[in-house]
Amino acid sequence: MVFRSGNPALTQTNFSPVYGKEAMTLEGTIAKTMTMLVVVFITGVMAYSIISKSPGSAMLMMFGGGIGGFVVALIIMFRRPAQPQVLMITYSLLEGLFVGAMSYVVENWYIGGSPGVVLQAMIATVGVFVVMLTLYRYRIIQPTKKFVLAVVSITGAIMLVYLANFVLMMMGTSIPFIHGNGVIGIGFSLLVTGMAALFLIIDFGVIENGVKNGAPKSMEWYGAFGLVVTLIWLYVEMLRLLAKMRD
Repeated sequence: MVFRSGNPALTQTNFSPVYGKEAMTLEGTIAKTMTMLVVVFITGVMAYSIISKSPGSAMLMMFGGGIGGFVVALIIMFRRPAQPQVLMITYSLLEGLFVGAMSYVVENWYIGGSPGVVLQAMIATVGVFVVMLTLYRYRIIQPTKKFVLAVVSITGAIMLVYLANFVLMMMGTSIPFIHGNGVIGIGFSLLVTGMAALFLIIDFGVIENGVKNGAPKSMEWYGAFGLVVTLIWLYVEMLRLLAKMRD
């Protein structure tokens, strides 16, 4: 098993043992992951509720939360503070706004509305997480060097497509078909959802190796961060996929 991740904050150097200090534990990482997810969930529910009463705030929350969360994520990944708690909670709050707003937009505005799709996406995300954790736990899928390289490379290509599409949208157009509900659009969403699911394997590997190698206690937050980022990505892609399939 290799100790690699596509996340710059989750590198082997950052998870190297530091002697004389309290070490990273699986229980601590799980607790911090749950803390971040609870913050995302509560903020998301609140955002959804607010937008239900004031639909005009949807875009502000979605773009504000999304862009703000992205900026905070970059700070976390490249500055790597030793005490990242405040940044981690800030990231969770902003992503909660983004997820809640996007959930409302997809369920109520996307191609006439897709009632019930948010609950389905949440259940599907939890289901995929359990399946991937089981596959990892029983060593059916492991984050080998080739596996990590393939997943990170394909994910990088997908991010470039999203970036190109964003630039084109600013110019009043977009990449054709990938956002539609045709074969190409659904196929693209299946690919992206699959990559998000496979990225969970990488996150599990990073966390396990950090615990085994006696990484410093603060790395529990970074392990939790990597997992939460992937779970949010998986949920968003699952939401888009289900909305396309229901149209």
